[in-house]
Amino acid sequence: MKESIPLSSKLTATAEHGFALRQSHQPKYQFDWHTHDCAMLLWPQVGALDSRWVVDPGDAPQALRLVRHTALLLPASAAHSTRLRVLRQRHGELYLRPEMLRSGSRFGVFQLDGAAFAMLEALAAPTLAPAGGVHLIHALVAQLAVRPPLPQLSISATGPAALLSQRMLDCYVRALDDDVPMPTVEKVAEDIGVSVRQLQRACVVEMGDNPVAIRRRLLASKARELLAHGLTPSLVSQQLRFTHSGHLNRLLREVPA
Repeated sequence: MKESIPLSSKLTATAEHGFALRQSHQPKYQFDWHTHDCAMLLWPQVGALDSRWVVDPGDAPQALRLVRHTALLLPASAAHSTRLRVLRQRHGELYLRPEMLRSGSRFGVFQLDGAAFAMLEALAAPTLAPAGGVHLIHALVAQLAVRPPLPQLSISATGPAALLSQRMLDCYVRALDDDVPMPTVEKVAEDIGVSVRQLQRACVVEMGDNPVAIRRRLLASKARELLAHGLTPSLVSQQLRFTHSGHLNRLLREVPA
């Protein structure tokens, strides 16, 4: 990118503990191209974020619609922009000084496993003490270090050229956010214009698992989130369209947190 990109400095905010956490609930969130003087991890909690970034000035911009269970990790001075056109969203921004990252840390978009997602949710808890946050961040960085980032994407990656697995995730997360039944794998494949077999192959290559397992993980994560907010198992079963609570209990037993 040739144009001048403004700097949003976070050195002061991260000086005491090595990190700073910010959360946003702003509807129709939009932050145009800018850089930071530290690394940044960006992840959606509710809704999805259309993000674009350039790590090196000579590179072509990358783009992806981040959804729950995905996160974008950028090094210091990487130019990026983020926007969301819907009213309902919540996302976290974690700023990290260099000493908080491991040597040789990889950057890009990560598919979060249950452990990494739980650590980020714990970091966002308002009662967490800063000292506890330091230990969580070191554990989170270690967890990300064993997971390869998703393949690089072109600037059109939020459209038809996006990873098939990402487009599938969009369908699932949209259903959960809208409180409507999650579509079947067959329905998702039909909606994005591919065969079930193509979608299965893409998910194994891009995310290391099959569509059914990914769907079950998202459903279990949503169920645990609702239970943590005080809903009874019967109400959670009703909201997630289980025929009875026994099916919910079996899902939670079979899908680890």
